[in-house]
Amino acid sequence: MNAALLPPIDFSTPVCPELPRKMNAYYGCLCYSGKNAAIRVLHTPLRPDEIEPSDDKLRELLSVKSDFRVASRLLQQGKGRQDSTLLGVAVPKADVDFFLSMFSVGPPAPASLEVSGLAVISAFLHARGAEFQNEVVCLIEAGENISTFAFLNRDEVFLVGKYNFGLRTLRERLIRDLDVDGELAMTILKDRSINISSSLTGVQEAFIKQLSVSKDFVERHENCKITKTYLSGGLSLLSFWPQEIEQRLNTSAQVWSPLENIQLSSADVMPRELQDQATRFTAAIGAALGGLME
Repeated sequence: MNAALLPPIDFSTPVCPELPRKMNAYYGCLCYSGKNAAIRVLHTPLRPDEIEPSDDKLRELLSVKSDFRVASRLLQQGKGRQDSTLLGVAVPKADVDFFLSMFSVGPPAPASLEVSGLAVISAFLHARGAEFQNEVVCLIEAGENISTFAFLNRDEVFLVGKYNFGLRTLRERLIRDLDVDGELAMTILKDRSINISSSLTGVQEAFIKQLSVSKDFVERHENCKITKTYLSGGLSLLSFWPQEIEQRLNTSAQVWSPLENIQLSSADVMPRELQDQATRFTAAIGAALGGLME
């Protein structure tokens, strides 16, 4: 489905969707792209008995104000005078209120809310984590509006970043440069029937450069060579994207499925026509797995 054809979401208007009967449940684990959310690996001193700083301190470290909900996860406890390392996230309270309003009455009750780019990490560790316990790998979740990258070292997040770049960015550039509508722009992106390299380079360069700089930093800091990149999200279904990542990062680039290592009770859970699109559900499956692990 072309996301450009979907109606825009107005975050100021509460909406309570009617879920299909098969999706009814007591609880739900939610995730969203989080355009205005902040995610960052943080370094700060903690007392030996602390596992996270106060909310006010977290907001200071994440450079957000009091109208953000914040949370963190301890990645490595500092020893002596060494700072502790945490994964911090901040989400606008307005976004939280909006999603709560969607499920204000009856089941499912929201059990958690995650930023999609972080939920992808849970899905990857469940699907492939056992294979890379002693390696440093790069994950890239590229969706409609937001792309997130994460470098994992021995199953833990070492560096993470979020960028306002996605499939919509490329589509809108083609609409502008070629004077075509959204549907035709999407077709051109899929089949590359004409040379659009100049248009794509202009809008994806900043994101690719940030990826490359981050990769170099991780390799120097951890004294390692990153050879594998794993792609998910709608952009990863376009053939040029894995090729672009391979060439620019000098790594292998592989699209993976969040359904790996998951036993489905029935084929109806994921219809055959959607299985090739499984990468689009990576964040949602990761949020569900994260909720189950909690």
